[in-house]
Amino acid sequence: MSSLIECLETQDAIALSHLLGRLPHLTNAPVNDGRHTPHPLHAICDRVFDARLTEQQGLAFANALISAGADLDAVHPGNGDTLLISAISLSCPSIAHRLLDKGANPDPRGLFGATALHWAAIMGMADLVKRLMDHGVYIYLRDAQYSATPLGWAVQGWLEPPRGARDEHITCAMLLVDAGLQPDADWRNSEQIMGVKEMRQALGWA
Repeated sequence: MSSLIECLETQDAIALSHLLGRLPHLTNAPVNDGRHTPHPLHAICDRVFDARLTEQQGLAFANALISAGADLDAVHPGNGDTLLISAISLSCPSIAHRLLDKGANPDPRGLFGATALHWAAIMGMADLVKRLMDHGVYIYLRDAQYSATPLGWAVQGWLEPPRGARDEHITCAMLLVDAGLQPDADWRNSEQIMGVKEMRQALGWA
């Protein structure tokens, strides 16, 4: 077990800061946590996702790594996700916001050819959807797996919420429609969609 993993296991962000001060190369060194070898920031998000760390604890660890010079745009070697996408998909919005605060690139595609905006939409993270759009990301991009826009991901997240999703998918859909995205016509055939007034309104079908 590496010293960095020990800091995570003992939930000691101060010890991590001291460790990185002594051994700065660990800031971006892959972490072997028994399942895969991601960037340390991804390893933190994994622990928030499975409740080994609270989101507040995860943010404290993330701050330590960012202060030590973490590569904010590091890519997961297995699925191609950036750290920003990982933070969003692993239900760590506070870490995602901090990465954006520090200049992380919101545009790259990752797993399924999806962007951070796709993932924020399916996770029901309305604040991040708005922030990413305010940043100027391209909202009309369709992912490579399902050929769906971020609006499609928001609707799918509402129909089948992924683990850790926030309950803001309708707000995400409304934001995306207001920004110019159009709902797919065949959604009118969905009893689930058409049967809920709030979603119909979000899609402009009130």
